[in-house]
Formats: sequence, structure tokens, C-alpha cells
Amino acid sequence: MNLNEIQIEELLQGNLSDIEEFNVFDEESEEYNLEQCIADMNEFVDDNNAHLDNLEREQCILRGDTSLTKDLENNNSIDNDDVIEDNFEDFPEKNSYHYLPPNWVRGSWENQPYICNVILSDPPISPYTPLEYFKQIFDTNIIQNIVYQTNLYSVQKNGTSINTNANEIEIFLGIHMVMSVVKMPTMRMYWANNSKYVAISDAMARNRFEKLRANIHFNDNTNCLPNNHPDHDKLFKIRPYIDAIQNNFKMIDPEEFTAVDEIIIPFKGRSVMKQYNKSKPHKWGIKMFALASKSGIIHDFEIYVGKSTIKSSSKMGLSGDIVIRLSDVLPKHKNYKLSFDNWFTSYNLILHLKSLGILSVGTVRSNRIAGCQFENDKDLKKAGRGTYDTRIDTSNGIIGCKWYDNKSVHLISNYIGTEPTDPVLRWSASEKAQILVTRPAMVREYNSFMGGIDLHDMLVEIYRTDIKCKRYYMRIVFHIMDMCIVNSWLMYRRHCKQLNIPKYNSLLIFKTEIAQGLLRSGKGKLKRSKLNPQTPPSRRQFTNTPVADVRFDKYEHWPEYIPDKKRCKYCPSNPYSRTQCAKCKVALCYNSNRNCFRHYHEK
Repeated sequence: MNLNEIQIEELLQGNLSDIEEFNVFDEESEEYNLEQCIADMNEFVDDNNAHLDNLEREQCILRGDTSLTKDLENNNSIDNDDVIEDNFEDFPEKNSYHYLPPNWVRGSWENQPYICNVILSDPPISPYTPLEYFKQIFDTNIIQNIVYQTNLYSVQKNGTSINTNANEIEIFLGIHMVMSVVKMPTMRMYWANNSKYVAISDAMARNRFEKLRANIHFNDNTNCLPNNHPDHDKLFKIRPYIDAIQNNFKMIDPEEFTAVDEIIIPFKGRSVMKQYNKSKPHKWGIKMFALASKSGIIHDFEIYVGKSTIKSSSKMGLSGDIVIRLSDVLPKHKNYKLSFDNWFTSYNLILHLKSLGILSVGTVRSNRIAGCQFENDKDLKKAGRGTYDTRIDTSNGIIGCKWYDNKSVHLISNYIGTEPTDPVLRWSASEKAQILVTRPAMVREYNSFMGGIDLHDMLVEIYRTDIKCKRYYMRIVFHIMDMCIVNSWLMYRRHCKQLNIPKYNSLLIFKTEIAQGLLRSGKGKLKRSKLNPQTPPSRRQFTNTPVADVRFDKYEHWPEYIPDKKRCKYCPSNPYSRTQCAKCKVALCYNSNRNCFRHYHEK
């Protein structure tokens, strides 16, 4: 390297480095770039230290004299907006994400006591009524929006307003809840003379119900963009409804263990969003992704509309972007646990969640583990059921496992390993008996709370609102309403547990009380239809006690005279009275000595 006189002078004064590797010299400008020199030197030092640190970690793990997870607790994390490439074979020498390429080795993994201090909201002094729980999620703003949009759509469609109101919409929804419990072959049978169901027929006339059902609306059609517009929303007609329910779901405190999975809304009609999955109980339907706690409470959801479901620049794919979007409701760096199946899981997703402080575990496909090579199936099968092979990524603190049961399954985690194992019973077709099979801790952890979505889906299916309608989005509307009911019941159970109340109402009773509250709370007395003359009257009639939402609503409770005296529902001694509530239809004392009528309607 030839130096000019200026460079020789600077070299003698100590102002110029004679190391050509870090020298940046522009021959044309003959100017020396000191900042670039310092940057190159820092790059060389960082790469060298990272390489030495990686070798040291691998040696420690192989010796078994230190914990890998402790060593990696203070490791630099990936920036939330950064992207991890799926292919690590051509990993660049220097990157801006502050992590190293995966280095899979055999070794031991020491589980750490990750403490998650979950703080749930304080329960009420006593549990709310079912309708109060429901209206915390399905609030009055949603009802008012339905009222406004239904009246607007009727004017746009027919030129005249249908003139509905909040009370009528609540009755409309309450009727559908009753229909989900008491099922009949056709809708009109609830009003027919031979099969009349008075809880529905007395609440609303059949023609009015059908008119509301034909005009029910949730958004203004005039604001809808055409199908060929890049910002067109396939769920535009119910977008305000979906957003409002999502926001209310997010306000529920999540538990320590959560899971992400898909939900199928049964539907066989015409829709571009209809999916087919032969392995599901409902093979045809609209797909939804949701995040739920171990108890089954849904905290967030996203309806699948194609590639535009999640608008993100991430290269993790749609499945990874969905998990990242749904996990926004989880507190970061609080050791919350999250699980998902192999449709979502990838090495990059596990690594990204670790940078957010979210502990995760999931089954994974063999081509998504960033080049991790396990023993082949033939060798594991030869060793017997319960055999597993483990690999540890010493660079980023990720553990992978291949476990052989009836067939091989791959799992990956960023916080739990394979130890300690436990025995589980499995059926052996060859021995025709149950045998003990070794199960790694990672599998046990995954199975313990992955079923939160399935539990919620099962509760919805028991009393599903099965509405037959040409408008596909109405299936989504009533499925989400069923989700609100199940979430309300699970919140009621959570409060009962916090208050040490051992006995609680079943989902059936809870849902029927919500329906009765919507049908009668804040409304006038029912218009009783005439009894069928072919049906003989009962020899002894029992008075049904109204639900609390109707009893204490302070609306149109008037005393009325009854010719046949009945026993008072409020007095402990149950004396006879000839006065009853016109709305509640229960006998109550109303005389100079006692005013049970007033006390009965006060909390």
C-alpha cells in the first residue's frame, strides 16, 4: 500500500491506522472516512464476540454445568417491527435484529420457575344478574346502532321507516335465544295454534317479527366500497357490530394460560368466505380465529376473509400474523403462556413471542423448525412408544422435541423442555390393553391448556342459535351473540369461584334468564293470547317467580285484584291475598298492616 506525504505525516502523528482492513480511503476524493472506520471495527468486534459467546454456550450445555435459559434471559430481543426470515441457510454475517442463526445441538434444558402474577378484576359483592353480565358485553350502544341502521335501511329499501326501538330489538334478540333452547322444525310453528309457544307468541306478533328479520341491519350500505376497490371490506355490513364486540371482549382480564385456535361457524349457503375442512364436525362454514383462556373465555377473535385478514408486512405468513395480532391483548413481559397448533407454529413465531415476553409452546410441522434435524421415524419406532428426541438452539434459547406415540409429533417451545416426564395410559392395539407411555413435559404442558377454544365452541354448540337466512353474515351475527352469552356465563362462574360460591346456575338456566330479561325487563305486561279450547286447564296452577331483571326494573308493576285468593310470595308465613302484580303475576299482600307489594319490588 503506497502512502502519500500527508498520510505518512498523519501516521507518524498517530492519526492514521496502518491496518488496511479497517481503512476506508477514497482515491478520488483522497479523504479519509473516520466514522466508517469505527463502524467497521465495531462490526468485526461484535461478530467475533458473538461467535465466541455461541461456542461458550454450546460447551456449557454439553457439559451440563449451567442453565441455558438463565444464560439467555438477558439476551437482546428482536424489535417488534422486525421480520425474521424463514430460511436461515443464507443467514447474513451482520443483521439488524440482534440474534444469531439457530444452532441445534443435543443437550439438557433446565426449566425455569416463570412466575406469572395474574391480577383479575375484583368480583362484585354478589354476582350480577344474567342480563347484567350479558349487557356488559352486548351493551346498549350496540342495540342503539342496530335500531338506527335498521330504521335507515327500511327507509332506503321501502321509502318508509319500520320505526323500531331498543325495546323491540331486545325482544327480537330474546326470541332468538328462546328458539335456540326450544327448537321447532319451522319458525312459524312458534305462533301456530296447534304448536304455539306463549313465551314467544305473546312477546311479539309473527308478522312484526318477520318484518324485523327482513330489515335488520348493522351498517349503512351507501358507504360500502365496490368489490374491485383495494380497500373493500367483505364484512362491511357487520363491521361496527364486530368491532364493538371485539372491544368488549378485550376488556376481560386474560388468565395465565391462553391458546389460539380456529372456530368454524356452520354455513352451507353461498359466500366467498365459505371454507371446507373435512376433519371438522361442521365441514362447511366460515372460519374464525380466536384467543381464549384455559377456562374458555374468548378475549379476541378475527374472522377469516382471505389474504387481507391481517394487513401486515411481516414475512411470517398469515398464520403467524394472526397469532401476533391476537396476542396483543396479553400483557408483555409478564410470563403469560400461549399455545397453538401446527397450522400457526413456526420457529420465527416462537422467537418473536419470546422477544415480547410471551412464553409459548405448540406443535409444529417438520419444515418450520429452521433446519432442525431429529432422529428419523424408523429409529424412534424401533425404540418403542414414548421415545423422544430433543434439540436445543443454543443461539436463541429455543427447544424442539420429536415425540413418538402412535405416530411422530414435533413440538417447539421457548420456555419448557422435556423434563420431567410422566407416564400416561395409551391403548395398544397389538397387546389389546392399555400400556404406560412416557410423555415429555412439553407435551403435558401443551395438552393442559390448548383446549380453551374447543371448550368455548362446545358450549356454543349446545344451544346454538341456528338461523336459516340467505344473508350469510346473519350466521356470523348470531354466532357472535352466542359467544357473548357463553363469555357472560364463564365470567359469572369466575365471580362465583372468587366469592367461594359452590353452586351456580347452569348455562341453560343462565341463557333462559337472559332471554326472559330481554323479553320483559323494562317492557309492559305481555298480551296474553287465548288458551287453546282443546287443552283442559290444569287442576293446580303454580306461579312462576320472575327473574330479578324483571322483578326490579320498576316499570309497569301495578297492583290488581284477583277473584281467587293466592298465597303471598313475600311474607314468610305465606298468608292469602287477593292482590297480585299485573306484570309479575304473583300474589302480594297490600293492606293496612303489610305492604309486601312494595317490598317485593325493591332490592
